Amino acid sequence: MGSGDLKNDQKDLVWRYAHCAGLWRRKQGRNFASLESDMRAGYAIVADGIAIEARQGHPVILTDAKDPAFFAAIFKNDDGATPEMRALDLERLRGFIIGGEGELPMAPPRLAESASA
Repeated sequence: MGSGDLKNDQKDLVWRYAHCAGLWRRKQGRNFASLESDMRAGYAIVADGIAIEARQGHPVILTDAKDPAFFAAIFKNDDGATPEMRALDLERLRGFIIGGEGELPMAPPRLAESASA
């Protein structure tokens, strides 16, 4: 694979990350209707603040400009980046986002209420 196209599993990871970031951090999903075409473009692109890259052997999600704390909590294992989230929730989110393991963890009502305020 060159730097052009993301594989399906990489696209799935981006979708899982974006969806969970929306649920857990903003109550509503990320707002980027063009994610699929953006991901086809491949190399170092940004979709709704998420920088992605298709090079083999590199992380597919490089940064999240709109939510660097959530990015650090998920991909850098930084439990302190999101102090409002419990360690168990972060562990479940990491497993779901990174490995596609388990079911989609839903945000507890206390987080959904604070996100809408």
